[in-house]
Amino acid sequence: MRLPERVTICEVGTRDGFQIEPDFIATEQKVEVVDLLSAAGLPRIEVTSFVHPKAVPQLRDAEEVMARIKRRPGTRYAALVPNEKGAVRAIDAGVDAIHTVLSASESHNLANVNMTIAESLDRLGSVLQVAARAKTPVGCGISTSFGCPFEGDVPLGQLERVVGRLVEMGARAVGLADTTGMANPRHVSRV
Repeated sequence: MRLPERVTICEVGTRDGFQIEPDFIATEQKVEVVDLLSAAGLPRIEVTSFVHPKAVPQLRDAEEVMARIKRRPGTRYAALVPNEKGAVRAIDAGVDAIHTVLSASESHNLANVNMTIAESLDRLGSVLQVAARAKTPVGCGISTSFGCPFEGDVPLGQLERVVGRLVEMGARAVGLADTTGMANPRHVSRV
């Protein structure tokens, strides 16, 4: 098995970490953390998410955070978006890239976003169209690519169908997420 010559780190803590905090983190603190990560030289930061404030109250200040961060040359500032409206908001806020997510397993997708995989793909199609018109790159993450907490192993054919559909829809970057920590080098190599 050949190992990659380089890896690119995308810090997601300012979105994934902040969104689970029960008490609102001040906008100034969020901006400060993003700025410190930028100053440390991280090449990619998933700053926030453009979701409905009722769904994720912690990230209700997404536009303000994006407006106030100090952009460093060489760092790409992205945001997670769940739908077309989120994509429009993210683009209007000046993100460099959009991230989306769906699961390779039906049960996890239902638990995570309350939609079937087919419904998620339909929604992501409109995100890809909005982003293409704005010339904003989109990275599509596929959760449970190597295993599901509800179903166990995810059949390779199922993962291939999801990836294939995303590529057909115009996705240019697809990331396979080891959501549950079930992957090992041999498994990753096979996929």
